[in-house]
Amino acid sequence: MGANGSVQDRFWYEGSTWQAFELAPPGSASVTGGVAAVSRIPGSMEVWFVGANGSVQDRFWYEGSTWQAFELAPPGSASVTGGVAVVSRIPGSMEVWFVGANGSVQDRFWYEGSTWQAVELAPADSASTHTGIAAVSRIPGSMEVWYVGPNGSVQDRFWYEGSTWQGFELAPSGSSSITSGVAAVSRIPGSMEVWYVGGDASVQDRFWYDTSSKNFDQDVTTDIAIGGSAHVVMRQDGFFSFSTHAHDSGFDNIDYTISAAVMASDGTVFTFQHSGHTEGTVAGLPFGTPDRNDDFTFTGNNPQITEKWDGILNGTFQANLQGTDTLAAGVTGALGDLVDAIVSAAGKAAAEAIIKLVS
Repeated sequence: MGANGSVQDRFWYEGSTWQAFELAPPGSASVTGGVAAVSRIPGSMEVWFVGANGSVQDRFWYEGSTWQAFELAPPGSASVTGGVAVVSRIPGSMEVWFVGANGSVQDRFWYEGSTWQAVELAPADSASTHTGIAAVSRIPGSMEVWYVGPNGSVQDRFWYEGSTWQGFELAPSGSSSITSGVAAVSRIPGSMEVWYVGGDASVQDRFWYDTSSKNFDQDVTTDIAIGGSAHVVMRQDGFFSFSTHAHDSGFDNIDYTISAAVMASDGTVFTFQHSGHTEGTVAGLPFGTPDRNDDFTFTGNNPQITEKWDGILNGTFQANLQGTDTLAAGVTGALGDLVDAIVSAAGKAAAEAIIKLVS
């Protein structure tokens, strides 16, 4: 935010130096209001700021075009001394929150194929009109927002897909300065951390770890034209899910097997495996389109996950991908090789037990 109420842009591309231009002219923005930005897809960026008249302004850019503009909320909607926060939880969606002029918390959301919609997340006098707001989306099906109440409390509002917005008080009255900011990150899907300036000018940290579920992810590659990923979720109640993605980037059709193993700290190994097929360029000849991607998800429940939960929380994960352009017996040994590898990496002579969850 420029001292003259302009919005300034600085950009850098690898191999070049920092460049500059003015995104919005003098008098466009409140010099005491917030600004937020997101890139929901690689070829797009979007920026929001509070206007000098209490509007909320949107500036967006798509690769191959110039910056465009529209007004997301009219004059008088936003506090000119309040914050703005945004997340893009999935590529086809963006959600923006700002502190209303009346101390409410306002929510504006967009889904691809639709127009911007509005909802009031918290009513008038819920938020300090002189402080920031922060938000994260730690997983695609969840969003969480924090703001400072007029009494110096820190408020939390959270949403999970299939449910409505819920709320609680993260820090009690008097905990936070009512004229400073809030910041938040989610560095891994199972954790969130929030910082705010205390009423005594300290910096306070609140953090959360999800000990009821554990996520394991790994990209997998081969020396032929196929790659992909493996994703495992395990929960303390025994639930598990195994998801895989494979992509054929070559000429030939490919049969493949993705194997994954989670080893608990006591040496118990949980295994997962899926075999599938992808199409290469040859499948689309002469005029068709090959089905280059293959996605798979399996969910289930096993009580041994609950029994071994403490060890799973401190467990290790490995996955591999084997493929061939003609179905061969060579892929059948993939799971056994993977179990040997994860056990060896942990410095153990053998697995304590092998539990096949998906095969």
